[in-house]
Amino acid sequence: MQNIFENTITNVAKVLNDAGSPPILVGGWAVNLLGVTRQTLDFDMMIFQDLFEIAKESLEKSGYQMQVKTKLYARFENKNAVIELIDTLFADERTYNILSSGTEENICGGTFILPKKEHIIAMKLHAVKYGEGHRGSKDFQDITDIIKANDIDIYTKDFKQLCLKYGEESIYKRIKNECETTK
Repeated sequence: MQNIFENTITNVAKVLNDAGSPPILVGGWAVNLLGVTRQTLDFDMMIFQDLFEIAKESLEKSGYQMQVKTKLYARFENKNAVIELIDTLFADERTYNILSSGTEENICGGTFILPKKEHIIAMKLHAVKYGEGHRGSKDFQDITDIIKANDIDIYTKDFKQLCLKYGEESIYKRIKNECETTK
């Protein structure tokens, strides 16, 4: 079971790297690499939208089957793998270029880009602002955990602007409250 997932991740990373666009690690695995210990049941990566077909082919060769595809993402599932779900989020060229300014990370033998922590926070802020219920609370917790694990100063002008650009004032206030309460 473990080998199915690891081989899949290695293979999809290889075909995307060979195409000149390494996959970008997002979601729980990215949060973990930013120093937060949190359980995740899926694997999330962002890819340049024009490379979806080669990523899909690689995933399907490894036994993952596409369950859903929207204009924003596709979900693949393999019930025989230790990590059953792999989500591929689609990025346009501008977004891909911004997020790919992070660092290279080796995941299961494949090369992925880990976005800068402020970019992960920006994605999480957007998810909190537009998310629903359980998802939003999970993303909010990720934000505050990343802040604490990385000693991010939430009182800087840049951090507040990040919150206002991708979230809203009420989210920034919640972040301050949570971080002040748990000092």
